[in-house]
Amino acid sequence: AVRNIPTPAFFYGLKHNEEILVEIAKGKSILIKFLNVSEPNEAGERTVFFLLNGQTRSITVKDKKVETKIAAHKKVATKFDIGAPLQGSISRIIVKEGEEVAIGAPLFIIEAMKMESTITSPMAGKVLKIHLPEKTLVEQDDLIVELV
Repeated sequence: AVRNIPTPAFFYGLKHNEEILVEIAKGKSILIKFLNVSEPNEAGERTVFFLLNGQTRSITVKDKKVETKIAAHKKVATKFDIGAPLQGSISRIIVKEGEEVAIGAPLFIIEAMKMESTITSPMAGKVLKIHLPEKTLVEQDDLIVELV
């Protein structure tokens, strides 16, 4: 619950080496000390380092002010969208646009950690569009094939 964070820290954040005491329940408090924040990576994420009751912790936070260099792919939105079930590389697309597919027909192959996974069609239909080409690095739920 953010209502327990002191107002100045909530609205303005902490300065380097600033500490705050947050009461999380009656008689229970945690001591938080802000240590440092990294430069943004190519995905626009920063790592924030802090002490939590004396132990070093870090979290990754998306900095919305930073322009990213990595293209974000469209995500799965409907039951006709077939996306990547895991992070990896599209090693082969088996179907072509306009092709009829049956339930269980192989659509594409994703390679992750030297293992290949064949992604099959959950329904019968026609391939409306292939959104990403082979050899594309994908994240989970990135849209690859659209059925109709």
